[in-house]
Amino acid sequence: MKKMKSIIIVCLSLILFSACTTNIVEEKKPVTIATMLDSEGSVLGQIILQVLNANGIKTIDRINFGTPDILRAALENNEVDLVVDYTGSGQYYHPEDATDTSIWNDPVKGYEFTAELDFEKNNIVWLTPSPANNTESIAVRREFSETNNITDMAQLAAYINAGNEFKLIAASSFVENPMGLLGYEEAYGFKLTNDQIIALSSGNTAEMLKALAEKTNGVNASLVYGTDGALDKLDLVVLDDPKHIPPVYLPAPVIRKEVLDMYPEIETLLKPIFESLTLEVLQNLNAQVAYDGKDAAEVARTYLEENNFIQ
Repeated sequence: MKKMKSIIIVCLSLILFSACTTNIVEEKKPVTIATMLDSEGSVLGQIILQVLNANGIKTIDRINFGTPDILRAALENNEVDLVVDYTGSGQYYHPEDATDTSIWNDPVKGYEFTAELDFEKNNIVWLTPSPANNTESIAVRREFSETNNITDMAQLAAYINAGNEFKLIAASSFVENPMGLLGYEEAYGFKLTNDQIIALSSGNTAEMLKALAEKTNGVNASLVYGTDGALDKLDLVVLDDPKHIPPVYLPAPVIRKEVLDMYPEIETLLKPIFESLTLEVLQNLNAQVAYDGKDAAEVARTYLEENNFIQ
């Protein structure tokens, strides 16, 4: 009888162990990775996907998932697990919580504020962002920058105030925006005349950059987005904005806490990679996809291997 009881206990133990093991396996579900519909989303999504796969974390590819609003809704509704988002988007996710909107102009405070609110309200975690600010900026041709020693907005303001020839092409929404050109003028102490501005009704940066590159109608500066691949291909320089007039948009991996708890190593794996993605690096990676026609997966793999992030 004692022998029979021992056998029963052993069997029950095995059954319980098997059940627990099964649950553990079931909990370790693949991580669904999703991004927006652009070259940067393709590259960053592939970087994340390949790093996770290389470290034994199974993934589901939803790269180029949709527009920003669709991507965000999918994350909040647990339809996807890990996305690439931008710190400045917090102003749209939590508009009622920011009594001082200037917080979005600070790269550190804006990130921390968004991360804190998303964690408290949505159980969503913002991981370490890239230092590359993909916000509205002003760019000039490299030869113009080097000839006139202009690399930031303060130097550009001094150039304009000295009476030098200058003409900016930009979207009307940027020209009339207190967090756009109007904000730049006030912060850096210059004022453009109507003759120094070509305002377009659309925000088509390709049209603006073409005019800048070809010096159309005397254009020597253009509205750009900081990590646009065209900047690398056209040899343009984004002028530094130390006062962060437009909101700061740093790309970052954003993950559901439930999934991060399951795979805590994701945070450590992605941190050094995103820290390495400077403005110039992202411009180059985006250019390879958007203008050279290379496959985003290939571009991501080459970058990761060359920088020893994967073998």
